[in-house]
Amino acid sequence: MKPFMAALAAVGLLVIPAWGDRIFLKDGRTFEGAVTESSGEVFIDTPYGTIGFPASEVVRIERGPTAEEELAERLAAIDRTDPERLFKLACWADERGLVRQSRQLLGEVIQLRPDHAAARRMLRQVKVGGKWLGVSAAMEVARSKLEVGEYETLLKSLLPALGEVVTDSRDRLRLLDLRANCLLRSGRYEQARGHFRALAQKCPPPRSLRYSAIADILRNHPDGMYLLTEPYPPTAGLLADPVAPVKRGPASLSRPRVLEAALRDFAKRDLRKGRALMDQAKRLELTEPEAAKAKYALAVKAFDAADAVVPNLTRSYRVEIVRRRIAMITKDMNTEARKFDALKAELGERNLTPAAYANLILRMMRALKNVRQDLEAILRLATDFEEELALEVTDAKLRLERINALLGVLGQELHGGNR
Repeated sequence: MKPFMAALAAVGLLVIPAWGDRIFLKDGRTFEGAVTESSGEVFIDTPYGTIGFPASEVVRIERGPTAEEELAERLAAIDRTDPERLFKLACWADERGLVRQSRQLLGEVIQLRPDHAAARRMLRQVKVGGKWLGVSAAMEVARSKLEVGEYETLLKSLLPALGEVVTDSRDRLRLLDLRANCLLRSGRYEQARGHFRALAQKCPPPRSLRYSAIADILRNHPDGMYLLTEPYPPTAGLLADPVAPVKRGPASLSRPRVLEAALRDFAKRDLRKGRALMDQAKRLELTEPEAAKAKYALAVKAFDAADAVVPNLTRSYRVEIVRRRIAMITKDMNTEARKFDALKAELGERNLTPAAYANLILRMMRALKNVRQDLEAILRLATDFEEELALEVTDAKLRLERINALLGVLGQELHGGNR
């Protein structure tokens, strides 16, 4: 019985108190809200929507004040210099959906008592370094504290305080990310793994893949030690990096660069898979172009997985795939272009009937439209790599302009009857 009563009590907490008018039905039910009558029907606006009943089913209607009217009455009856009375009224207004009025009252509360903690929480504010900050600003402070190593301050005060005021789902994920990284950098590996696993479950791809990779790395290295087979970053000796590189050998995953190195090693599995698929596709280009295209698509999916873990790790391979795809498309495009040239040569024949002439023009236009489709496909493929594929993009755009101009001329010839 006790669990059942507890469940009922919990449900009761979810019920939003009603206000305003009340209607009584013949079947014994009552509803509260704002009542309107129209064309033999009675409508009542409740917190859950508008409900309508035939007037014949309504026993009586009792009119009452609206929430705004009742708020005005309550406000007139209290001492507006009393922050606690104002706060209670702000809570009352918030429960009845009067969000704007509630926030105005909360503003009055903190003017009277700047450190009114409950009012600040309702305004989604936390105290950081003696100042009250909104969620976004507090998150930025928390991120900076993470970078300078203030892990205990974060775990014991700031992150719990943020947890009390954060309501937006994206902010909840940001907060969970902060807590996960704080636990990792402070050497609490098992707790960190649980948080990263939770992030992987709650975030959509591709973000979830990186979190899942971190959780896997921590599962495989529960003591937090990771063996680097090469210095990280690999270019440390070539670039003037203000942060010292991680040397080859065992190192702690609590160090951000060691984690980056581990993630790079993890992502290389998908990178190698993508490269193997690329090699298979290259061998099929001449004999089975459609099969090669399918293999390249699978390679891109593998690279997507790798880049989700380490952004832009596979960019050079993606550029190579696009180049080879462009070469395959160009081969088909040149076939259509030669077809157009052959048809154009037939225009010099004088024995064509008007119908045959029109048919020839249509065939020429069809070949040009096929070429145009190929050029548009090339530009779509190159969209994300225009810097690396500048020559290919420029060439495709120039050809596309000529194709459109030719189609315009042929269209006028076909419909204008000029011969």
